[in-house]
Amino acid sequence: MLADALRGDDRVAALTLTDRTVAADADPIALAPDVALRSGKAPLAHLAGKGRDRRAIEATLRRADTAGVASLLLTGGDTLERAGASPGARDSIDLLQLASTVAPGILRLGVLGDAYDRAVAKRDAGAAGLIAQVSWDLAVRETAASWQTGLGVPISGAVMLLTRGRLEFLDRHRIGGIVVPPALRHRATREPIDAAMHRLALDLVMLRRLGYAGAHVSGLLSPARVAAVLDDAESLDASLGDDWREVWRETVGIA
Repeated sequence: MLADALRGDDRVAALTLTDRTVAADADPIALAPDVALRSGKAPLAHLAGKGRDRRAIEATLRRADTAGVASLLLTGGDTLERAGASPGARDSIDLLQLASTVAPGILRLGVLGDAYDRAVAKRDAGAAGLIAQVSWDLAVRETAASWQTGLGVPISGAVMLLTRGRLEFLDRHRIGGIVVPPALRHRATREPIDAAMHRLALDLVMLRRLGYAGAHVSGLLSPARVAAVLDDAESLDASLGDDWREVWRETVGIA
């Protein structure tokens, strides 16, 4: 549905097909060709190391290459236990190195954490770009954006439609790496969806103002809401002045 609806929207570069976020039964590689056909855009397929050994990772990379997948987001991920799979997670740098060898024609992306040396290692392992983790800490966001020059690769920022349901999802599945400030958590559990969408639009403005190469948006699955958030972000970007940081802090609730 998203692929069909967003085909003509040039503001959306790709749809991300996530892998093993909460379960092992999704298959982003199988979905990728149809999503590419419907959207007219090469999807970003996610490949997580959790629950896979080296042989399984290599087999998945070969499948992706055969299926014509153009870009992969390669991550280690939290431990995932399932029948027939080795426990634990391979390191994301291992995955990037494997992909460079097994499927060198696929564009490879990695996740940017809070350590510059890890970012350098991922770049050197074959990452053509990085996606910074979701954060509502402006200092963290500014630091990550500033690393683009030294790394020499584009960095996109990750943002999330934060609602009460999304908070419950994060807690229930123990999604790592996402820290929601208490004040924002309090606000997100009580405000309507329109307020959450406006906060997301401001997050997109923040990424643009800080110089990120793009935005990786999660939790926004309705075509109408995607368009509404992008429209709001464009309007805010055109109207906000030098006080945008204060406006962002007030709206997020962490002023």
